Amino acid sequence: MRNGILNTVLATGLLLAAGHTMLAQDAAPDAAKPAPAAAMEPKPAPDTTVCTEPTVDVYGKADGVAYRYWFLDLRKAIKEDDRKLIAESMIYYPLVWNRKEGTLEVKNRSEFLKHYDEIFTAELKGKILSQSVKCLPGNDEGASIGDGEMRFFKFATNNKFQITSITQPGIKKSDKLPWE
Repeated sequence: MRNGILNTVLATGLLLAAGHTMLAQDAAPDAAKPAPAAAMEPKPAPDTTVCTEPTVDVYGKADGVAYRYWFLDLRKAIKEDDRKLIAESMIYYPLVWNRKEGTLEVKNRSEFLKHYDEIFTAELKGKILSQSVKCLPGNDEGASIGDGEMRFFKFATNNKFQITSITQPGIKKSDKLPWE
């Protein structure tokens, strides 16, 4: 019995020694081993963009992040031309639409879809797609794109983000808030 215990202890010691040797070999540099693919890929440069105006972080860190994720969903819907998704869940009705002919309230989904191409012009889509997500402007009127051509807000009543107003570039913006 004594020999059996001794053999077990010796075998365990040999296995441990072999493991340490293998670990040491793995830790040693090996010119013959190719570097992992991840180590060879260049790392993206950190975003050093400096925001020049208040961002959606004015609402707190959690809401700032939520505004940015919602905005990414909007950009995706714009890229995919998902008019139905925008009309059904991303617009607050009545939508204040400031245009050359005057301010119009878009009362419902079908009216919005009827005017979609006039509301979401190529210029507005370009501003949405080029807007910095990091520097997404925010103030007491909600988040905005460009020079206020589009405003959206998180409503406390339903905790949803929705577009409250859209203004054609070069048009005087309405001071009317969506709940007035």
